[in-house]
Amino acid sequence: MKKIITYSIIGFILSGVFFGTIFYFAFFRDNQPVVQAAKTYEYSLAPFSTNLSNIRSYFKGTIVLETTDKRLLERFPDKDAVIRDSIIKILISKKPEELLDKDGLQSLRFEIIQAVNKVMDSNSVTNIYFIDYIIQ
Repeated sequence: MKKIITYSIIGFILSGVFFGTIFYFAFFRDNQPVVQAAKTYEYSLAPFSTNLSNIRSYFKGTIVLETTDKRLLERFPDKDAVIRDSIIKILISKKPEELLDKDGLQSLRFEIIQAVNKVMDSNSVTNIYFIDYIIQ
C-alpha cells in the first residue's frame, strides 16, 4: 500500500510539472522573437555616369552605401575616389541585359558591397541602394 501511495505522489508531481510547463509556454511566455535591429548609417556617393560593356549603353544613377559602423562614415570621404573607381570598374564589365534582370541587379549589388568592403578593409558595408538609376 505504501508503494502505491508513493508512486501516486511521484506521478502527481511529474504530471504537475509536465502540465505546468505546457501551461507556461502556452499562456505566459512571450512568443515574439527578440530581434534587435542594428543601427545603420548611410553615405551617398556622387552620381555615376559611365558606359557599360556595350559601347552604346550606359549607366547613370546614384548609389547609397549602408553601414553598421558609424566610424566608417568618417572614412568614406577619404576613400571616395577609390570607391568610385572600384564601382566604375564593376559597372564597365556589365552588359545592360544583366543589369535589367532582377538577379543581375542583385549580383551587381553583392559585387559592389564586396568591392567597397575591400577598399575600406572592413565588413561593415551591409547594403547598397540604387537611387534614380537609368540604363540605356
